[in-house]
Amino acid sequence: MNRRGSRCDGFCLGGCLVFLLAAALICGGVLWGAYSTYQGVYQMTSPHPQTLDPLPPAAKERAARLKWEAFEKSLVLGGKTEFRFSADDLNAWFFSDGKNADLVPHLRFKTNADWIIADVSIPLDFMAEVPTFPSVRGRFFNGDIAARLAVEKNELKITGLDVVGNGRRLPWLFTGQGYRNTVQGTLEQAIRTRFPDGDTFLSRLDSIRVENGEIVVSFRAAN
Repeated sequence: MNRRGSRCDGFCLGGCLVFLLAAALICGGVLWGAYSTYQGVYQMTSPHPQTLDPLPPAAKERAARLKWEAFEKSLVLGGKTEFRFSADDLNAWFFSDGKNADLVPHLRFKTNADWIIADVSIPLDFMAEVPTFPSVRGRFFNGDIAARLAVEKNELKITGLDVVGNGRRLPWLFTGQGYRNTVQGTLEQAIRTRFPDGDTFLSRLDSIRVENGEIVVSFRAAN
């Protein structure tokens, strides 16, 4: 029991956004009471985990760490600044120095067009058994959780959300505005938790976009 609790703590601290989405897509089907919808969600799971891309090499990890440290210093200084980083930079930083080690088999970041994507393989052992519904215990959600991000009225917004598992797309019902608002709140909490100056990051965020495979983040000067 303690072992399972430790694993859940690791997901919530290091990848709470991904964990929330996996739980919500299964629980959502039950709460809406639509058997056909739950069947569709079940078909998005797989009996075995998928193999994710290897982590960036040590040299890339060191370079990414220096890049992120320079960005954090620039943010603290308070000037207007723009920061560009690739999905490899994000992976190298996210897993550097043994951070989020429990998520190594389960998560990689990538980009495609104007989407930021989490490529995931999430064990669903945390899900409770539901009478009359097929069990997802012992199965995996293997797929992509993709988001389009923007800044509107000085607030970070999720303008698009797409979830695909086992080659099947999540029904639109669970990717509506209410669902995006829940994910958005979780994303903001993850930023506050992962960044030493997470509140500053969010309060000064001016724009965010994907351009030529890079995530480009711009910040206003401090008042």
